[in-house]
Amino acid sequence: MQEKSRSVLGYNRMKIPYVIQSSAENPKGLAIMLPGIGYTVKSPLFHFSSGAFLNKEYDVLHVNYPYYSIDYENFSFEEITSALINDVSTVLNEVVNHTIYKSYYVLGKSFGTMAIPTALDILPIENTKAVWLTPRLIDLSVYQTLRACKQDGLCVIGDKDPFYDVVKMNNIILNPSIECMIPTNANHALEVDNDIL
Repeated sequence: MQEKSRSVLGYNRMKIPYVIQSSAENPKGLAIMLPGIGYTVKSPLFHFSSGAFLNKEYDVLHVNYPYYSIDYENFSFEEITSALINDVSTVLNEVVNHTIYKSYYVLGKSFGTMAIPTALDILPIENTKAVWLTPRLIDLSVYQTLRACKQDGLCVIGDKDPFYDVVKMNNIILNPSIECMIPTNANHALEVDNDIL
């Protein structure tokens, strides 16, 4: 496997690192990983997703935004959200403008799902799919995109997740482009307390 580490200047000219992993000479597409603030690309859902895409001969893009660092400690949540959207746009424009992929998958977890609407606007609609892991349904852009997007997608959220909202999920289920999985008793980590299996 090859790995290329790069960075762009993002919001407030802060350095945003990213990594492109590749296992094929002619990749079938690009899988973009947008982690949460405390849930990195090394965490299980992204670790195993990355491996699955590499096995299917996709390149994998890990956007490693450093919002947990001291540089961001005085940012409000709204400003960090603005940074996320700006930084993901900047990375995607850098990567997509210098490569030609036939297919795209965008995977976001929690905070990272707030950048999926922007990613879907940048990437070609007919060749892009999204995986929404524990989406922040309280974010209007996330909810509206899940309700109305045309790109095929998968939304996974447990019914014990603090962002789970039965009314919103019932509306999202009506979108024929989105397949929904609602694991019973699963929390924000998509785990069931006291039941590791």
